[in-house]
Amino acid sequence: MSAHDAPLSFFELDSYKRDGYLVRRNVFSNAEVAAVAAETDALLERKELLAQNNLRVRWQYHYETGEPIFELFDPVTDIAPLCDAWFRDPRLVGMASQVLADRAHPIKDKVIYKPAGAGGYPLHQDFIAWPTFPESFTTIVIAIDAGDEDNGCIELYPGAHAAGCLSDRDGNFHILPDDTVKDFTGVKVALDPGDILMFGAFMPHRSEGNRSQRRHRHLLYSYNADKDGGDLRRDHYQAFHHWLRSMYGAMGLGDLYFK
Repeated sequence: MSAHDAPLSFFELDSYKRDGYLVRRNVFSNAEVAAVAAETDALLERKELLAQNNLRVRWQYHYETGEPIFELFDPVTDIAPLCDAWFRDPRLVGMASQVLADRAHPIKDKVIYKPAGAGGYPLHQDFIAWPTFPESFTTIVIAIDAGDEDNGCIELYPGAHAAGCLSDRDGNFHILPDDTVKDFTGVKVALDPGDILMFGAFMPHRSEGNRSQRRHRHLLYSYNADKDGGDLRRDHYQAFHHWLRSMYGAMGLGDLYFK
């Protein structure tokens, strides 16, 4: 067993509990990453999916010109077999199960392409107070391309997760004000291909836009504890699509569908 296949150590688990995040390097080999990279490239050729009213996809805007830029597939594993294999890979499920101290269930999956010029994401927590949204929601970010400050890597705030939900539990997505994390020091987490970053639903985080000429593809796989609802993936996407339809409808976007 290699170091990147080994269970999380006591030190890693203690660090995760204290800081609210964990980085592990070289979880996936160069060959594994190359295969998934090719699969995610092939998805971009499926033009029938790349419509703004398809609930599977989302678009960003160029941070300077405002031009629409394709951003992500959510979900992705039902159209990408290698991505699906990673979603259920014992290395990831095992680590999620360890930090949750319970059997981990896959609940959400997406691939973010973050091409050159794509905007970033404001300060937020992943937890949204839907009836079926588990507080144990834990995300593992897997780097397909190298991510750094130039192309908009994730910034999080060690220790801030301990405060729990930092917004109203009203079922809406909330952008957090900067003073929410004024007592914490942000850490921008650079990842190389095959590295992973793990954090829970209450970790405040954000990312800058991609101001480089390089892509920043990464997979985001989320898991929940067995005792916190069990297999909730279908319920999650039903609630998520209901929320998207409500949000997009308010913006005047009609003819929404999922393909």
